[in-house]
Amino acid sequence: MTHKILAVLGMLKGIFWRKHIREINFVSGSTTWRECLIIISSLFTGRDIVNGKHIKQYEENFSLYLGVRYAFSFGAGRMAFYAMLKAMGIKEGDEVILPGYTCVVVPDAIIYCGAKPVYVDIDSNTLNIDVSKIEEKITPRTKVLYAQHTFGSFCNMGAIMKIARKYNLKVVEDCAHAVGAEYDGKKAGAFGDAAYFTTEQSKIISTGMGGMAITNDKEIAARIREIQAKSGFYDEKIIKKIALQIVLYNILYHPLIHFIGKYGLNVLSNKLNFFIQSTTEEEMEGKRPKKYPVRLSNIQAKVGLSQLRSINQNLEHRRKIAMFYKESFKKLNCKIPENNDRLYNPAYIRYWVIVDDRDKLKKVFQSKGVELGEWFNCPIHPRATSLKNVFYEIGSCSIAEYMTEHNINLPTHLKVSIKQAGKIIKILEDYAAESIIN
Repeated sequence: MTHKILAVLGMLKGIFWRKHIREINFVSGSTTWRECLIIISSLFTGRDIVNGKHIKQYEENFSLYLGVRYAFSFGAGRMAFYAMLKAMGIKEGDEVILPGYTCVVVPDAIIYCGAKPVYVDIDSNTLNIDVSKIEEKITPRTKVLYAQHTFGSFCNMGAIMKIARKYNLKVVEDCAHAVGAEYDGKKAGAFGDAAYFTTEQSKIISTGMGGMAITNDKEIAARIREIQAKSGFYDEKIIKKIALQIVLYNILYHPLIHFIGKYGLNVLSNKLNFFIQSTTEEEMEGKRPKKYPVRLSNIQAKVGLSQLRSINQNLEHRRKIAMFYKESFKKLNCKIPENNDRLYNPAYIRYWVIVDDRDKLKKVFQSKGVELGEWFNCPIHPRATSLKNVFYEIGSCSIAEYMTEHNINLPTHLKVSIKQAGKIIKILEDYAAESIIN
Protein backbone atom coordinates (compact mmCIF):
# COMPACT_ATOMS: atom_id res chain seq x y z
CA MET A 1 0.00 0.00 0.00
CA THR A 2 2.83 2.37 0.92
CA HIS A 3 4.49 1.71 -2.43
CA LYS A 4 1.28 2.55 -4.29
CA ILE A 5 0.88 5.81 -2.37
CA LEU A 6 4.48 6.78 -3.07
CA ALA A 7 4.03 5.89 -6.74
CA VAL A 8 0.92 8.09 -7.01
CA LEU A 9 2.67 10.95 -5.19
CA GLY A 10 5.66 10.59 -7.49
CA MET A 11 3.41 10.71 -10.54
CA LEU A 12 1.61 13.83 -9.25
CA LYS A 13 4.94 15.46 -8.47
CA GLY A 14 6.15 14.71 -12.01
CA ILE A 15 3.02 16.19 -13.56
CA PHE A 16 3.21 19.24 -11.27
CA TRP A 17 6.91 19.75 -12.01
CA ARG A 18 6.52 19.47 -15.76
CA LYS A 19 3.44 21.68 -15.90
CA HIS A 20 4.34 24.43 -13.44
CA ILE A 21 7.95 24.51 -12.29
CA ARG A 22 10.65 26.34 -14.29
CA GLU A 23 8.30 28.56 -16.24
CA ILE A 24 10.28 30.70 -18.69
CA ASN A 25 9.55 34.43 -18.99
CA PHE A 26 11.18 37.67 -20.10
CA VAL A 27 10.86 39.91 -17.04
CA SER A 28 13.66 40.16 -14.47
CA GLY A 29 16.05 38.45 -16.81
CA SER A 30 19.13 40.55 -16.07
CA THR A 31 18.84 41.62 -12.44
CA THR A 32 20.08 39.19 -9.81
CA TRP A 33 19.85 38.66 -6.06
CA ARG A 34 23.00 40.76 -5.78
CA GLU A 35 21.05 43.80 -6.96
CA CYS A 36 18.16 42.89 -4.67
CA LEU A 37 20.50 42.95 -1.66
CA ILE A 38 21.85 46.34 -2.74
CA ILE A 39 18.29 47.70 -2.88
CA ILE A 40 17.21 46.20 0.44
CA SER A 41 20.33 47.51 2.15
CA SER A 42 19.79 51.03 0.76
CA LEU A 43 16.11 51.07 1.69
CA PHE A 44 16.88 49.78 5.17
CA THR A 45 19.42 52.52 5.89
CA GLY A 46 17.32 55.14 4.12
CA ARG A 47 20.39 57.03 2.92
CA ASP A 48 21.30 58.35 -0.54
CA ILE A 49 18.16 56.97 -2.17
CA VAL A 50 17.37 59.96 -4.38
CA ASN A 51 20.66 61.78 -5.00
CA GLY A 52 24.23 60.71 -4.32
CA LYS A 53 27.75 59.97 -5.54
CA HIS A 54 26.85 56.73 -7.31
CA ILE A 55 25.08 58.59 -10.13
CA LYS A 56 28.30 60.20 -11.35
CA GLN A 57 30.23 56.99 -10.84
CA TYR A 58 27.66 55.05 -12.89
CA GLU A 59 27.86 57.59 -15.72
CA GLU A 60 31.66 57.46 -15.74
CA ASN A 61 31.75 53.66 -15.76
CA PHE A 62 29.14 53.55 -18.53
CA SER A 63 31.15 55.89 -20.76
CA LEU A 64 34.35 53.94 -20.05
CA TYR A 65 32.69 50.67 -21.00
CA LEU A 66 31.46 52.10 -24.31
CA GLY A 67 34.65 54.00 -25.06
CA VAL A 68 32.95 57.40 -25.35
CA ARG A 69 33.69 60.74 -23.68
CA TYR A 70 30.37 61.70 -22.11
CA ALA A 71 27.42 59.92 -20.48
CA PHE A 72 24.36 61.38 -18.74
CA SER A 73 21.78 59.35 -16.85
CA PHE A 74 18.03 59.96 -16.96
CA GLY A 75 14.87 58.40 -15.54
CA ALA A 76 14.18 56.61 -18.85
CA GLY A 77 15.81 56.07 -22.22
CA ARG A 78 13.10 58.11 -23.93
CA MET A 79 14.02 61.06 -21.71
CA ALA A 80 17.67 60.70 -22.68
CA PHE A 81 16.59 60.75 -26.34
CA TYR A 82 14.46 63.85 -25.74
CA ALA A 83 17.40 65.59 -24.04
CA MET A 84 19.72 64.92 -26.96
CA LEU A 85 17.14 66.13 -29.49
CA LYS A 86 16.81 69.37 -27.53
CA ALA A 87 20.61 69.56 -27.31
CA MET A 88 20.76 69.25 -31.10
CA GLY A 89 18.38 72.18 -31.43
CA ILE A 90 15.40 70.20 -32.73
CA LYS A 91 12.36 72.45 -32.74
CA GLU A 92 8.89 72.94 -34.16
CA GLY A 93 8.67 72.16 -37.87
CA ASP A 94 11.75 69.92 -37.95
CA GLU A 95 11.58 66.28 -39.04
CA VAL A 96 13.27 63.14 -37.71
CA ILE A 97 13.49 60.01 -39.87
CA LEU A 98 13.03 56.71 -38.00
CA PRO A 99 11.92 53.13 -38.71
CA GLY A 100 8.20 52.36 -38.74
CA TYR A 101 8.91 49.56 -36.30
CA THR A 102 9.54 50.99 -32.87
CA CYS A 103 8.01 51.86 -29.49
CA VAL A 104 5.61 54.79 -29.10
CA VAL A 105 7.94 56.55 -26.66
CA VAL A 106 10.36 57.20 -29.55
CA PRO A 107 8.07 59.33 -31.75
CA ASP A 108 6.69 60.83 -28.52
CA ALA A 109 10.08 62.35 -27.69
CA ILE A 110 10.23 63.83 -31.19
CA ILE A 111 6.72 65.26 -30.90
CA TYR A 112 7.49 66.75 -27.45
CA CYS A 113 10.18 68.82 -29.20
CA GLY A 114 7.58 70.13 -31.66
CA ALA A 115 9.09 68.10 -34.51
CA LYS A 116 7.47 65.45 -36.71
CA PRO A 117 8.43 61.75 -36.95
CA VAL A 118 8.81 60.51 -40.54
CA TYR A 119 8.69 56.74 -40.88
CA VAL A 120 10.73 54.48 -43.17
CA ASP A 121 10.09 50.77 -43.71
CA ILE A 122 12.47 48.10 -42.42
CA ASP A 123 14.72 45.43 -43.93
CA SER A 124 13.10 42.01 -43.49
CA ASN A 125 16.51 40.37 -42.92
CA THR A 126 17.51 42.55 -39.98
CA LEU A 127 14.32 44.33 -38.79
CA ASN A 128 16.38 47.55 -38.91
CA ILE A 129 15.66 50.62 -41.05
CA ASP A 130 15.97 49.99 -44.80
CA VAL A 131 18.75 52.39 -45.75
CA SER A 132 17.79 52.22 -49.44
CA LYS A 133 14.51 54.00 -48.59
CA ILE A 134 15.88 56.80 -46.41
CA GLU A 135 16.84 59.38 -49.04
CA GLU A 136 13.35 59.48 -50.59
CA LYS A 137 12.00 60.69 -47.22
CA ILE A 138 14.55 63.48 -46.72
CA THR A 139 13.22 67.04 -47.07
CA PRO A 140 14.68 70.47 -46.24
CA ARG A 141 13.06 70.06 -42.81
CA THR A 142 14.89 66.80 -42.01
CA LYS A 143 17.41 67.26 -39.19
CA VAL A 144 18.08 63.80 -37.69
CA LEU A 145 18.42 60.19 -38.85
CA TYR A 146 17.44 57.69 -36.17
CA ALA A 147 19.34 54.39 -36.23
CA GLN A 148 17.56 51.79 -34.11
CA HIS A 149 19.58 48.63 -33.48
CA THR A 150 16.59 46.30 -33.21
CA PHE A 151 16.98 43.20 -31.02
CA GLY A 152 20.62 44.03 -30.46
CA SER A 153 21.67 43.65 -34.09
CA PHE A 154 23.32 46.48 -36.03
CA CYS A 155 21.97 49.03 -38.46
CA ASN A 156 24.09 49.62 -41.56
CA MET A 157 25.89 52.50 -39.85
CA GLY A 158 28.33 53.00 -42.72
CA ALA A 159 25.49 53.72 -45.16
CA ILE A 160 23.56 55.80 -42.62
CA MET A 161 26.56 57.99 -41.79
CA LYS A 162 27.26 58.48 -45.52
CA ILE A 163 23.70 59.72 -46.08
CA ALA A 164 23.93 61.94 -43.00
CA ARG A 165 27.13 63.58 -44.25
CA LYS A 166 25.64 64.09 -47.71
CA TYR A 167 22.63 65.98 -46.32
CA ASN A 168 24.29 67.51 -43.24
CA LEU A 169 22.12 65.57 -40.78
CA LYS A 170 22.70 64.42 -37.20
CA VAL A 171 22.58 60.70 -36.39
CA VAL A 172 21.13 59.33 -33.16
CA GLU A 173 21.65 55.65 -32.35
CA ASP A 174 18.91 53.84 -30.43
CA CYS A 175 20.81 51.26 -28.37
CA ALA A 176 17.90 50.26 -26.13
CA HIS A 177 18.36 46.65 -27.29
CA ALA A 178 22.06 46.83 -28.01
CA VAL A 179 24.24 47.56 -25.00
CA GLY A 180 27.47 45.66 -25.65
CA ALA A 181 26.75 44.98 -29.34
CA GLU A 182 29.84 45.52 -31.52
CA TYR A 183 30.87 46.04 -35.10
CA ASP A 184 34.54 45.52 -35.90
CA GLY A 185 35.36 45.93 -32.21
CA LYS A 186 33.50 49.24 -31.88
CA LYS A 187 30.48 49.27 -29.59
CA ALA A 188 26.98 50.35 -30.54
CA GLY A 189 26.46 53.99 -29.66
CA ALA A 190 29.93 55.13 -30.74
CA PHE A 191 29.12 55.55 -34.45
CA GLY A 192 26.63 58.44 -34.58
CA ASP A 193 26.61 61.96 -33.16
CA ALA A 194 24.89 60.71 -30.02
CA ALA A 195 23.14 57.62 -28.70
CA TYR A 196 20.96 56.49 -25.88
CA PHE A 197 20.41 53.32 -23.90
CA THR A 198 17.40 52.07 -21.96
CA THR A 199 17.73 50.19 -18.67
CA GLU A 200 14.07 49.31 -18.17
CA GLN A 201 13.19 46.01 -16.47
CA SER A 202 13.32 43.84 -19.61
CA LYS A 203 16.57 45.19 -21.04
CA ILE A 204 20.11 43.75 -21.03
CA ILE A 205 21.10 46.06 -18.17
CA SER A 206 18.24 46.92 -15.84
CA THR A 207 17.78 49.59 -13.20
CA GLY A 208 14.02 49.02 -13.08
CA MET A 209 13.54 52.11 -15.21
CA GLY A 210 16.23 54.40 -16.53
CA GLY A 211 18.32 55.50 -19.46
CA MET A 212 21.64 56.95 -20.54
CA ALA A 213 22.55 59.55 -23.16
CA ILE A 214 26.08 59.32 -24.58
CA THR A 215 28.12 61.37 -27.05
CA ASN A 216 31.64 62.30 -28.09
CA ASP A 217 30.49 65.74 -29.19
CA LYS A 218 31.57 68.41 -26.69
CA GLU A 219 28.83 70.90 -27.64
CA ILE A 220 26.02 68.34 -27.54
CA ALA A 221 27.36 67.10 -24.20
CA ALA A 222 27.33 70.61 -22.72
CA ARG A 223 23.69 71.12 -23.68
CA ILE A 224 22.62 67.69 -22.39
CA ARG A 225 24.40 68.47 -19.12
CA GLU A 226 22.35 71.68 -18.80
CA ILE A 227 19.09 69.81 -19.45
CA GLN A 228 20.01 67.12 -16.94
CA ALA A 229 20.91 69.74 -14.30
CA LYS A 230 17.52 71.44 -14.73
CA SER A 231 15.65 68.12 -14.48
CA GLY A 232 14.50 67.00 -11.07
CA PHE A 233 14.11 63.51 -9.65
CA TYR A 234 10.99 61.47 -9.22
CA ASP A 235 9.47 61.75 -5.74
CA GLU A 236 11.24 59.50 -3.23
CA LYS A 237 8.08 57.42 -2.91
CA ILE A 238 8.12 56.63 -6.64
CA ILE A 239 11.85 55.88 -6.57
CA LYS A 240 11.33 53.41 -3.72
CA LYS A 241 8.52 51.80 -5.72
CA ILE A 242 10.80 51.36 -8.73
CA ALA A 243 13.48 49.83 -6.51
CA LEU A 244 11.03 47.49 -4.76
CA GLN A 245 9.63 46.52 -8.14
CA ILE A 246 13.04 45.10 -9.07
CA VAL A 247 13.06 42.97 -5.91
CA LEU A 248 9.46 41.79 -6.35
CA TYR A 249 10.05 40.88 -9.99
CA ASN A 250 13.08 38.81 -9.00
CA ILE A 251 11.04 36.96 -6.41
CA LEU A 252 7.68 36.56 -8.12
CA TYR A 253 9.07 35.98 -11.63
CA HIS A 254 11.59 33.41 -10.45
CA PRO A 255 11.06 30.28 -12.58
CA LEU A 256 10.59 28.08 -9.51
CA ILE A 257 7.63 30.03 -8.15
CA HIS A 258 6.28 31.96 -11.12
CA PHE A 259 3.32 29.59 -11.39
CA ILE A 260 2.14 31.12 -8.09
CA GLY A 261 3.94 34.45 -8.27
CA LYS A 262 2.13 35.52 -11.44
CA TYR A 263 -1.11 35.77 -9.46
CA GLY A 264 0.60 38.01 -6.91
CA LEU A 265 1.98 40.11 -9.75
CA ASN A 266 -1.50 40.46 -11.20
CA VAL A 267 -2.85 41.73 -7.88
CA LEU A 268 0.04 44.15 -7.35
CA SER A 269 -0.13 45.47 -10.90
CA ASN A 270 -3.82 45.48 -11.84
CA LYS A 271 -5.63 45.57 -8.50
CA LEU A 272 -3.35 47.67 -6.30
CA ASN A 273 -1.60 49.67 -9.07
CA PHE A 274 1.67 49.22 -7.18
CA PHE A 275 3.95 48.78 -10.19
CA ILE A 276 5.21 51.67 -12.28
CA GLN A 277 4.20 50.96 -15.88
CA SER A 278 6.95 51.22 -18.50
CA THR A 279 4.60 53.03 -20.91
CA THR A 280 1.74 55.18 -19.62
CA GLU A 281 -1.66 55.80 -21.20
CA GLU A 282 -0.59 59.43 -21.77
CA GLU A 283 2.42 58.30 -23.79
CA MET A 284 0.33 55.92 -25.89
CA GLU A 285 -1.82 58.94 -26.77
CA GLY A 286 1.25 60.99 -27.67
CA LYS A 287 0.84 63.25 -24.63
CA ARG A 288 3.75 64.38 -22.50
CA PRO A 289 3.78 63.19 -18.85
CA LYS A 290 3.99 65.86 -16.13
CA LYS A 291 7.46 64.83 -14.95
CA TYR A 292 9.51 64.59 -18.14
CA PRO A 293 12.45 64.45 -18.22
CA VAL A 294 13.68 63.39 -14.79
CA ARG A 295 17.05 62.18 -13.54
CA LEU A 296 18.07 58.67 -12.54
CA SER A 297 18.13 58.15 -8.78
CA ASN A 298 21.17 57.15 -6.70
CA ILE A 299 19.69 53.81 -5.62
CA GLN A 300 19.11 52.90 -9.29
CA ALA A 301 22.65 53.99 -10.14
CA LYS A 302 23.92 51.51 -7.53
CA VAL A 303 22.00 48.76 -9.32
CA GLY A 304 23.40 49.94 -12.67
CA LEU A 305 26.97 49.81 -11.36
CA SER A 306 26.41 46.24 -10.22
CA GLN A 307 24.96 45.31 -13.61
CA LEU A 308 27.92 46.84 -15.44
CA ARG A 309 30.37 44.74 -13.43
CA SER A 310 28.85 41.57 -14.86
CA ILE A 311 27.97 42.84 -18.36
CA ASN A 312 30.51 40.62 -20.12
CA GLN A 313 29.15 37.46 -18.49
CA ASN A 314 25.64 38.64 -19.30
CA LEU A 315 26.44 39.10 -22.99
CA GLU A 316 28.43 35.88 -23.19
CA HIS A 317 25.40 33.98 -21.88
CA ARG A 318 23.01 35.64 -24.34
CA ARG A 319 25.31 34.92 -27.28
CA LYS A 320 25.66 31.30 -26.19
CA ILE A 321 21.89 30.87 -26.06
CA ALA A 322 21.47 32.67 -29.41
CA MET A 323 24.04 30.42 -31.09
CA PHE A 324 22.22 27.39 -29.69
CA TYR A 325 19.00 28.65 -31.28
CA LYS A 326 20.76 29.40 -34.56
CA GLU A 327 22.31 25.94 -34.83
CA SER A 328 18.98 24.34 -33.92
CA PHE A 329 17.09 26.36 -36.52
CA LYS A 330 19.29 24.99 -39.28
CA LYS A 331 17.05 21.92 -39.04
CA LEU A 332 13.90 24.00 -39.42
CA ASN A 333 12.60 25.93 -42.41
CA CYS A 334 11.90 29.24 -40.68
CA LYS A 335 12.94 32.88 -41.00
CA ILE A 336 15.74 33.85 -38.61
CA PRO A 337 18.30 36.70 -38.48
CA GLU A 338 20.45 36.53 -41.62
CA ASN A 339 23.21 39.09 -41.13
CA ASN A 340 26.28 36.91 -41.56
CA ASP A 341 28.88 39.71 -41.59
CA ARG A 342 31.63 38.37 -39.31
CA LEU A 343 32.43 41.90 -38.11
CA TYR A 344 29.07 42.02 -36.31
CA ASN A 345 28.73 40.79 -32.75
CA PRO A 346 25.09 41.34 -31.70
CA ALA A 347 23.95 41.69 -28.10
CA TYR A 348 20.92 39.38 -28.54
CA ILE A 349 18.48 40.96 -26.10
CA ARG A 350 16.06 38.48 -27.68
CA TYR A 351 16.24 36.08 -30.62
CA TRP A 352 13.61 36.67 -33.30
CA VAL A 353 11.90 34.20 -35.60
CA ILE A 354 9.15 34.64 -38.20
CA VAL A 355 6.14 32.29 -38.08
CA ASP A 356 2.85 31.96 -39.96
CA ASP A 357 0.40 31.83 -37.07
CA ARG A 358 1.79 33.60 -34.01
CA ASP A 359 -1.42 33.47 -31.98
CA LYS A 360 -1.66 29.70 -32.32
CA LEU A 361 2.00 29.25 -31.48
CA LYS A 362 1.63 31.48 -28.40
CA LYS A 363 -1.08 29.17 -27.07
CA VAL A 364 1.17 26.16 -27.62
CA PHE A 365 4.01 27.83 -25.72
CA GLN A 366 1.74 28.96 -22.88
CA SER A 367 0.56 25.39 -22.41
CA LYS A 368 4.22 24.41 -21.95
CA GLY A 369 5.00 27.12 -19.39
CA VAL A 370 6.98 29.35 -21.77
CA GLU A 371 6.28 33.03 -22.42
CA LEU A 372 6.61 33.84 -26.11
CA GLY A 373 7.66 37.42 -26.75
CA GLU A 374 6.16 39.57 -29.50
CA TRP A 375 8.14 42.82 -29.62
CA PHE A 376 6.84 44.68 -31.63
CA ASN A 377 3.17 43.75 -32.05
CA CYS A 378 2.29 47.04 -33.75
CA PRO A 379 4.32 49.30 -36.09
CA ILE A 380 4.39 51.75 -33.20
CA HIS A 381 4.32 49.40 -30.21
CA PRO A 382 2.17 48.68 -28.19
CA ARG A 383 -1.18 47.96 -29.82
CA ALA A 384 -3.00 50.54 -27.69
CA THR A 385 -0.97 53.33 -29.32
CA SER A 386 -2.88 56.10 -31.07
CA LEU A 387 -1.18 55.85 -34.46
CA LYS A 388 -2.83 59.05 -35.66
CA ASN A 389 -1.38 61.04 -32.77
CA VAL A 390 2.16 59.90 -33.61
CA PHE A 391 1.73 60.55 -37.37
CA TYR A 392 1.84 56.91 -38.48
CA GLU A 393 -0.33 55.87 -41.44
CA ILE A 394 -1.33 52.23 -41.83
CA GLY A 395 0.10 50.84 -45.06
CA SER A 396 3.10 53.16 -45.11
CA CYS A 397 5.56 50.49 -43.89
CA SER A 398 4.30 47.19 -45.28
CA ILE A 399 7.25 45.02 -44.24
CA ALA A 400 7.16 46.37 -40.68
CA GLU A 401 3.41 45.76 -40.50
CA TYR A 402 3.89 42.17 -41.67
CA MET A 403 6.55 41.61 -39.03
CA THR A 404 4.28 42.91 -36.27
CA GLU A 405 1.92 40.00 -36.98
CA HIS A 406 4.49 37.25 -37.56
CA ASN A 407 7.53 38.02 -35.43
CA ILE A 408 8.16 36.07 -32.22
CA ASN A 409 10.98 36.56 -29.72
CA LEU A 410 12.78 33.81 -27.83
CA PRO A 411 14.43 34.56 -24.47
CA THR A 412 18.21 34.76 -24.09
CA HIS A 413 18.52 36.26 -20.61
CA LEU A 414 20.49 34.99 -17.61
CA LYS A 415 17.64 32.93 -16.17
CA VAL A 416 17.32 30.83 -19.34
CA SER A 417 19.65 27.82 -19.44
CA ILE A 418 20.74 25.76 -22.43
CA LYS A 419 18.40 23.03 -21.16
CA GLN A 420 15.47 25.42 -21.18
CA ALA A 421 16.48 26.71 -24.62
CA GLY A 422 16.37 23.08 -25.69
CA LYS A 423 12.82 22.86 -24.36
CA ILE A 424 11.88 25.88 -26.47
CA ILE A 425 13.43 24.35 -29.59
CA LYS A 426 11.61 21.06 -28.94
CA ILE A 427 8.29 22.93 -28.86
CA LEU A 428 9.16 24.58 -32.17
CA GLU A 429 10.29 21.28 -33.69
CA ASP A 430 7.00 19.64 -32.73
CA TYR A 431 5.17 22.64 -34.13
CA ALA A 432 7.21 22.56 -37.34
CA ALA A 433 6.33 18.89 -37.78
CA GLU A 434 2.78 20.10 -38.42
CA SER A 435 4.16 22.28 -41.27
CA ILE A 436 3.05 25.57 -39.73
CA ILE A 437 6.36 27.40 -39.36
CA ASN A 438 7.56 29.28 -42.45
